[in-house]
Amino acid sequence: MEQSRARVPHEKGDSYRKAISTGLIAIVVVLMSGPPAFAQAGATGQISGSVADQSGGVLPGVDITATQTETGFKRSAVTDSGGLYTLPSLPTGPYRIDVTLSGFRTVSRTGITLQVNANLVVPITMSIGELNESITVLGEAPLVETRNLGVGQVIDNERIMELPLNGRNTADLLQYAPAAVPQPSMNAGGRSFGGSQGGLGYSIAGGLANAVSYVLDGASHNNPYDNLNLPLPFPDAMQEFRVETSALTAQNGMHTGAAVNGVTKSGTNQLHGNAFEFLRDASMNASNPFNARGADGKRLDDGLNRNQYGGTIGGPILADRLFYFAGYQGTRTKQRPNDLRAFVPTAQMLAGDFTAFTAPACNNGRQINLAAPFVGNQINPASFSRAALNLASKLPTTTDPCGLFQYSLQTVTKETQTIGKVDYQLNDRQSLFGRYMATSFFREPPIVAEIDNVLTSATAGNDNLAQSFAGGHTWVIGEAMVNSFRAAFNRAAVHRTNGEYFGPNDIGINMYTYLPKYLILSVTNGFTVGAGTSTDATFVTDSFQVGNDVTLVRGPHQFAVGGSIAHWTSDSVANVRAGGNLTINGSVTGSGLSDFLLGRLTQLQQSAPNTLFMKQTYFAVYAQDTWRANSRVTLNYGLRWEPFIPQELTQNQIYNFDLARFQQGVRSVVYRNAPPGLHYPGDSGFPSQAGMHAAWGNVGPRVGLAWDPRGDGRMAIRASYARSFDFVSGGFHINTANAPPWGNEIRVSSPGGGLDNPFVGTDQPNIFPTQLASPDVPFTPFGAYLSTNYDMATPEVHQWHLTVERQFGRSWIASAGYLGNYVKNLWETEPLNLSDPSVTSAVIGGIRTTCVPGAANFQTCMTQIQNQRRPFYLANPVVGELFGPVDRYVTDGTQRYNGLVLHISRRAAQGGTLSANYTLSKCFGSPPGNGGTASPNLGTGYNNPADHGFDDGNCDTDRRHVFTLTAGISSPLMSGNVLKVLASDWRLAGSFRALSGPFMSVLPGSDRALNGQTGTQRVNQIMDDPFGDLTINPANGGLRYLNPAAFAQPALGTLGTMGRNSVEGIGSRSVDLSLSRAFRIASTARFEIRAEAFNALNWFQWNQPNNTLSSPIFGQITSAADPRIVQLAAKFAF
Repeated sequence: MEQSRARVPHEKGDSYRKAISTGLIAIVVVLMSGPPAFAQAGATGQISGSVADQSGGVLPGVDITATQTETGFKRSAVTDSGGLYTLPSLPTGPYRIDVTLSGFRTVSRTGITLQVNANLVVPITMSIGELNESITVLGEAPLVETRNLGVGQVIDNERIMELPLNGRNTADLLQYAPAAVPQPSMNAGGRSFGGSQGGLGYSIAGGLANAVSYVLDGASHNNPYDNLNLPLPFPDAMQEFRVETSALTAQNGMHTGAAVNGVTKSGTNQLHGNAFEFLRDASMNASNPFNARGADGKRLDDGLNRNQYGGTIGGPILADRLFYFAGYQGTRTKQRPNDLRAFVPTAQMLAGDFTAFTAPACNNGRQINLAAPFVGNQINPASFSRAALNLASKLPTTTDPCGLFQYSLQTVTKETQTIGKVDYQLNDRQSLFGRYMATSFFREPPIVAEIDNVLTSATAGNDNLAQSFAGGHTWVIGEAMVNSFRAAFNRAAVHRTNGEYFGPNDIGINMYTYLPKYLILSVTNGFTVGAGTSTDATFVTDSFQVGNDVTLVRGPHQFAVGGSIAHWTSDSVANVRAGGNLTINGSVTGSGLSDFLLGRLTQLQQSAPNTLFMKQTYFAVYAQDTWRANSRVTLNYGLRWEPFIPQELTQNQIYNFDLARFQQGVRSVVYRNAPPGLHYPGDSGFPSQAGMHAAWGNVGPRVGLAWDPRGDGRMAIRASYARSFDFVSGGFHINTANAPPWGNEIRVSSPGGGLDNPFVGTDQPNIFPTQLASPDVPFTPFGAYLSTNYDMATPEVHQWHLTVERQFGRSWIASAGYLGNYVKNLWETEPLNLSDPSVTSAVIGGIRTTCVPGAANFQTCMTQIQNQRRPFYLANPVVGELFGPVDRYVTDGTQRYNGLVLHISRRAAQGGTLSANYTLSKCFGSPPGNGGTASPNLGTGYNNPADHGFDDGNCDTDRRHVFTLTAGISSPLMSGNVLKVLASDWRLAGSFRALSGPFMSVLPGSDRALNGQTGTQRVNQIMDDPFGDLTINPANGGLRYLNPAAFAQPALGTLGTMGRNSVEGIGSRSVDLSLSRAFRIASTARFEIRAEAFNALNWFQWNQPNNTLSSPIFGQITSAADPRIVQLAAKFAF
């Protein structure tokens, strides 16, 4: 019976019930501090300070009133016996502070702007006089926050609105935060949201790449599936956000990399809004240097046409009480990049002549000779595979002697984002807000429009929708206590789509496929048709969160207690290996294309459709105290408890493999045909539906100090330490159900039947379509397993920093800081059943195969007996034949980071702003594996199970030097009619980014170690200087970045000696500019035109070089990022 999947209701396992009950008890304890209302009133800040008379004597009993001048919101406090006041949990925006005390003149302090998560200190001096006498002090808030303990920076509304922002994705602005390194390849294999507004990965201050905590309007805004951000509001709907990192207070948790706290715009007492249009067109842009050339010899453009349009509106419903804000942005993009390359069989190759293809001109200066028995680089076409010839007839043709074919890929996308927000001031003590946002992304699979070019089939389509709701309530219970309650619901629905063309059976491959009109085949150094991660799939992740925070001020102490509980589910059905993934790597003849024509299949990887039905609960509670020890020193100390509650797979598709059980012959009673060592839900001692126990002891202390050495509010020395924990993503188990008896993943290596008959001449039967799982279901021979342990330590992060910050003059601030962290318990994978390279003979199907070292076919032969060389098989062939690759998780990964961060900025003054950051850092540790936060694949873990340190090296996120600068300047309002018209209201804004290159390893391109784990092996580096001469290869325009002579393939049966990530890649730099002119239509309305240029100086944006030694283009950079892109815009604002 063909395997199918039926969705079942979520069942509550033991750990889930325990998590819910414990979490609710903890939250109830917190809620007893104040009655729960619906949600928190958005992201906030705090104003505090002291009040003294002119002689410096403190004044108790002073009435303090802070008024948000745009909405009329008011909050009051009274100074204590020490003359201190604190106004916590204030909505962001401009404020006026009114100070009154009998016998003294009333003081009004204006010009105060409170930003998200800011902790402003505003001292007030009063003079003797009558109450009806008033003094208005116009002064900006101090730049140095002498009571904030972390390392952070606000991306304010001016930068959000004025800086050129490629794609208008607000998350792109994080790259201007201190110590931030963008991670461009975080799209979780096509399972993330995608599009121009999709989630972005950042490593900040050495943090894990997808371990940034996003909070929008006070509510969680992460997608639990990949731990990236959900789409953020487009720039016109975003007020500001703050990025903080390094040893944050106990109030921060769930993720350890950094905290991003954003605020959407709100309505005010004045009606305001805008309408905008942004336009891009290929005719305005430079050409990518790797684009194909047209008949006139000129580079073809990419056919780009992009329109982004929309608007916002906000205002009062009831003055000073009820406000609304709404916004919409639509994006329509058509593009046809012409820089894609593949190598396809030429007419010469199809005739059996490979002399041109193997010549030095086509192989990076090296002569390639096809392996024996082929002589003179000639192959008899009569030996070609029927399936290969059928496929070759459907591929595009080329006249290039090397087989190079350059082509375009038409993409048509439609994106929308809608946002609405309501704020309600019930009275002077209570406020409410609610916000809803929906973002959609649609892209048709390119193969639909490019049906004549099957090479376009490797790119998927999308039909995605992300929704986010947040609501909140803030209640000032008394002059010293504030209670905030918040709630959120988020949904990320990702639907990946594929076009149809032809399948394996249509070209003569004898195999079953769940995708009859979708072929998946990859030829190393050749071409790719289809892709497993581009097949039809649906991923729906729902997350719910509620939480409460209570702030209580008692003299110099500000106590905070709180907690939150979140629950998410992730349901997915995918076809990553359901079509049968065919790979040909050239290990037989030494060339991928010649192996392809001969039908010499390297591997078939196949399973039933892979599913994931998961649920998980998270909760945490914290308590902290911020103690103003004296007028110059502030201490913060606290504890955060956030246990790890493991994910539960609600259809029981979870297992555990234990080597001791295997050796003792202990079998499952749930699946009676399962090989020994495997246990499932229902077996004795198996932890519910989770496969691992919860970790209840995760308690993180936090401590920090802020010192104002001069007591003038213009300098701060900060130091802090934090122990915190990070958690795996919701997609962690995406490959778990691929194992028998559900997905029944198999890996057929170098079958005798080749491409035409991949199950002939192998010990692996064709089991597809598979049977439904049942107690007596047969288990697949040489099944693939990736097992967790019952007890998994939670990834643990220790962070510390020391920072000195100083204000100069009225508008300049500079800081220098040391940031460090140490990460332990990273989840890595360790292979348990690697093939033994010393075994050279095995019996398959009753026939003994002996591989002769030194023979031309030795490597291919060893691949054919790969499963029979595994230790489980060698120990007991009867049960060992049920095990192929077997990996297990271990929690011994570590990572260390040390960095120096320098910052200087100038706040808006006289029309100009500037902000610059420089980071010098180093990160070193274990392989990325999954870092405890992502979903790994089999065969991507440690190379040497006996020496895990063999794979230590520079982090994938390591960039030694990062420099960013943003700046803007406006022309003043000129006098005189002519000057006023020509020179007023111009604005020039721009950014500069420079990053040193990432580190890389050089890969052999095949299984040189003969152990069955190819993806992470490395070569030998035989020269100290690995770099090329940086000249251009005239054959393909590629930059010779690495020197092929500096590397050598390891001897067969051995691991390469090159260190992991020991070669630095090429760096990057870019300048983006924006020039705008505003025309004042009325006192409250203006029309603006704008021109933006990304990579304005058209610097060559090299991508990273090919790092596979066996590739004919090894060491060369044959692609580049965008050249100069020009964007025009028009805006009307009122």
